[in-house]
Amino acid sequence: MPIGPSGRDLDVERDSDVPISTQIFWQLVYQIDSGRLLPGARLLPVRELGAALRVNPNTIRAVYRRLADAGYVMSRHGAGTVVADRPPKRRRPEALAGIVSEMIRRAAQAGFTADEVASATFAASSERRRPGPVVRVLFAECTSADAGYDAERLNDEFAGQIEAEGTLLDEIPERMERFHYDLVATTTFHADEAQALVGGRVPVVAMIVGPGYVELVHEISGLPAGSRVGVVCASERGADNIAETLAIAGTKGVELIPALMTDETGIAELDRTADLILLSREALAHGLDARLSRLERVRPWTYEFDPAGLEHLRRAIEHVSTARA
Repeated sequence: MPIGPSGRDLDVERDSDVPISTQIFWQLVYQIDSGRLLPGARLLPVRELGAALRVNPNTIRAVYRRLADAGYVMSRHGAGTVVADRPPKRRRPEALAGIVSEMIRRAAQAGFTADEVASATFAASSERRRPGPVVRVLFAECTSADAGYDAERLNDEFAGQIEAEGTLLDEIPERMERFHYDLVATTTFHADEAQALVGGRVPVVAMIVGPGYVELVHEISGLPAGSRVGVVCASERGADNIAETLAIAGTKGVELIPALMTDETGIAELDRTADLILLSREALAHGLDARLSRLERVRPWTYEFDPAGLEHLRRAIEHVSTARA
């Protein structure tokens, strides 16, 4: 297998510095190409999607511009950004051309000619590769409950392909010093922080979350000024994350009432005054919803992975396995 001037195997070149905006772009493209976002479907406003993914709205603006430049979306008067009405059969060759162009560009940076890339591509497509050993994935989140829960979900989703472990974000450097991991995965919420902590040692996969969480952020963003949102978490960081979401969404005049799970007085106060109550995964596991009145106000502050996020991780896993082969 050819080795580039830097001494690195070309097939093992790591995407550890792929910008978060590019990873979000890939996943939105997958939603469109897979038919989950149909022609005419309206994308969330920039601020709302930025809040739902907990990234800067300017990042989402850049993603939307890139989608528009590629012909995936268009601006429609009175409707915002919508999926373009373009048959998939026209999109597929152009998408493939983009992939090939990017592969040639990156190969050129590593010292390979276009002919060498073509030869290696033909050889790879002609060879039936055996899967490599299991890929070790470190899934990082801000709470132990989410990290452990999500790692188990990924083990179930990719049974036999990976060994996923959960960890707190702050523990990433120590874990990587002590153990070997092929990938670090997290939600887009913490992708920038994870990339900084990983320091380019392995790729960081930023996964977008499912529509249920996005719809909840949309509901919160639409609350009128003067509304009060209660939130019950196991740590202060959970409340900080929700406050950050509201700030990104540009929500004005909405008051956040945080309470830790052990704060009986605080929980009673938000139960008495809040218009909407958000419960973390830990709070739900401890049955705190049963202690609240007017359960129609209660919402789970949890998320599921979007299929596009799982597909994004799947490709990263396959890249590692193929490189080993």
